[in-house]
This record gives sequence, C-alpha cells and structure tokens, in this order.
Amino acid sequence: MLVTFAKRTGHPWEKIQVDANIWPVLSGADASPSNRMRPLVAVGYGPRCVPVMQLAEAAAGLCDLLWMIDSSLPEMSQMADLLNRFGSVIDIGGRSVEELSEELDAYRPDAISTYLDAGMVRYAEVAGVLGLPFHSAATAEALVDKARQRSVLSGAALPMPACRVIQPGLSEDDLVSIEAEVGWPAIVKPRAAQGSRYTFLARDPAELRRLLDALGPGRPDMVLEGYLADDPARSGGPYADYVSVESLVAGGVLSHLALTGRFPLAENFRETGFFIPAALDDSEQESVLRLATSAIEALDVRSGCLHTEIKFTPDGLRIIEVNGRVGGGVPEMLDRAAGIPLLELTLRVALGEEIRIDGPVATERIGYRFFLQPPAVSATVAAIEGIDRVSDHPGVDTISVHQGPGSDLDWRDGSRSHIIAVVGSATNYGELQAVDRLLHQEVTVTYADVRH
Repeated sequence: MLVTFAKRTGHPWEKIQVDANIWPVLSGADASPSNRMRPLVAVGYGPRCVPVMQLAEAAAGLCDLLWMIDSSLPEMSQMADLLNRFGSVIDIGGRSVEELSEELDAYRPDAISTYLDAGMVRYAEVAGVLGLPFHSAATAEALVDKARQRSVLSGAALPMPACRVIQPGLSEDDLVSIEAEVGWPAIVKPRAAQGSRYTFLARDPAELRRLLDALGPGRPDMVLEGYLADDPARSGGPYADYVSVESLVAGGVLSHLALTGRFPLAENFRETGFFIPAALDDSEQESVLRLATSAIEALDVRSGCLHTEIKFTPDGLRIIEVNGRVGGGVPEMLDRAAGIPLLELTLRVALGEEIRIDGPVATERIGYRFFLQPPAVSATVAAIEGIDRVSDHPGVDTISVHQGPGSDLDWRDGSRSHIIAVVGSATNYGELQAVDRLLHQEVTVTYADVRH
C-alpha cells in the first residue's frame, strides 16, 4: 500500500500528485510506428521501480514510452491500466529473447532503458539484436550477478573480499569448504537481488545455517562473502561509513553527478536515510570518485546510469557493489539538491545523446530521503501516529506511507519493508540531522502478532 501526503512546494513531483490538470498533457501516447512523431523508449518496468508519474513527466517533452512488464506478477497486473495511460504496454513474461525482440521490433523503438535489476540481461540481449544503445550482455550480467561482479572487479586488481556461491542443496562438505575460504564474519545475500532483501550478517557456521534454514529450501542462489570491516574513525558519527556515487555513461563518456551520504543502517543492513551531497572533504571525495571510475571501467559500461556503493574500512576504500541503474530515491534528492532532472537524463542517454557533465554538480541545498524501518521481526502494523508532526516541518515535502495499518511485514524483506518514507531538503547538515531525529522521535508505530 502506498499513500502519499504532498505539499504544494513547487517541485514537479508534488505538482503531479496534487494537480489533475497535468494528466491530459502526459497521457494517451500511442506507440505504434504509424502514429508516432517522437522517439520511442521501451522501458523495463517492475515492482518497486521508479514511480510511473515521475517517468511520464520526464518523458513528456522528449519521447514516448513503451512499457515492458511481466503481468504474471500481481503488482504489475494491477498497474497495467495506469501504465496504458502513458504509452503502450507489452507483456514480457515467459518471452524468449527472440520473441521479445520480434515484438519490440514491430514498434520500432529508438531506445531501451530500465530502472531495476530484474530482466537487465535479457534487455541487454534484446538491445544487441535491435542495435540499440544499452549495457552489453556481459556487462549486464556482471551488474546483476554479485558473484560475477566480484570476479570481474578482482580481475581488474581491485581489492575484493572472498565471495563464493551457495546453491540450494549444497553438501555439508562443500559448505564447510566455502566457509573456510571466506572466513568470519561474513555476509550472506542473494546472488541477484536489491534493497538488502535476504541480506544478513553471519558471525559463525551455526548462525549461517540458521539463516539458510529460515530462508527455506526454495531460496535462490546465495553468496557468502567476507564482511568489510567498519571504519573505527567514523564510528559514533551521525552518518554511515559508506557512500554511493551516482553516474551516467553516454557514448563511453563517464560523468559523475553526485555523491550520496547515508545514515547508519538498521539491523540486517536496511537503509534508514540518504542525502545529496555526502558529507565528505575534498580528499575523501576525490578518492571515492577515483575508485568508482576504476570499477565502472572494469565492468566496461558504455551506456547507462550507475549507482556505485563504496565503504570506508580500516584498510581503505572498498567497493560494496555497482548497480547498472538509477539508485532508489536519487532522482528526488538530486532534483532538490541541484535541480538536475536525472530521469530525463537517463532517457536522453538511452536515446544515444552525447552527454558530458563536469561533476559532481554544484548543490544549493541538501536533498534527502529518510526511511522509518520496523524492528527486524515479522509482524502486522497495527497503528501509526505522529505523521502530522513530521509533515509540518518546513523542509519536508512528502511523507509516503508504504506499510500502513494491516500490512504484514517479513523480517527478511530488507529495506523495502520500511513503514514510511520522508522526502525533502535542508539548508545544512545540522538541519538534516534534526529532521532525522524528528522522524524517529515523533512517529510511533504499533505492531501486532509479532514473530521473531
């Protein structure tokens, strides 16, 4: 469930939420070649993707959209009517690369883009068949397969923790061998997933087995990798000891747009808040950007957007992972911090435009997105109180309730099980921290049927 409370702040996304007059301007595009007068971008779309209205507005003055969805997913079958208002919809569920390429070719798309990891390799293969700019299939595989990515980056002489795949049904002897190679503590997480889903810290063999048992026999392939130690120089501070770099590559030219800071994680590596720009000094920023550049070049990214997470450790900077898509919440934060229309830029990159940005871009404010996370339990949300006291803060633009009363929570679901999200901007870091405190002090969530 998603309910959004919006102010009339002048930001374009709030205007979409409150102003019905914009609807006719954005809707009703016909993607068939005979009726089209603008470029067409085929968009891979799925659950927990960039909001439809944000993408529709980004495309309004630039191109038409063709939505590629898997309608076998309940969330997408329910969204089909909405998506049809902003372009044609095709069902990609169960389609082979050849079948999807043939159907897409009938629409003559000018570009392919996606804003989630699922399906990225297939889109890369289709783009190759149709001759459209996109990640190569090999690059896409390395971007979504965590084990493959570690191997590629290690092969480029970037220091990586040991990483091994744990498949369902692995023998006890093989598991013991993997544990000996990786060491303790270790991170166990899906080989392909996002949003910290099914991501846990295992301190010893017994804890790893408990976690694997809790995931059940139907679990996906997991990876076990060495834990990147925390930086003691940053412990006790207001922010987490890792950041992300938001980048785009157009025609092989890499541009770093911004660095995103983090607030400390909740249990099971769940995000609690992001902000642009990150609170780094010039030397730290330069080092982070240099490492991000090395990782992106090692993955041979020639076109697309990147979200690269980097951690400060006692042994120096280390890559957590590189994602071949826009980071969650980054478009809103970048707009509020610097007025940069990131989603429009992603569509222009997909269309093959030459884009070069001398970044990180200058910022006038600090754009943020906070999450209120539940405890690491399975439970039902019974009540939420205090939202109005946060929404009244002058720097807060929107509060979105993602898990309202009656919602069932699963402790394994990672960051996506957050109760509410708060989006806004601040004039300085002191004000940023004040909003974070306000959220955690004023909003009270009551849970029922709690199961550990």
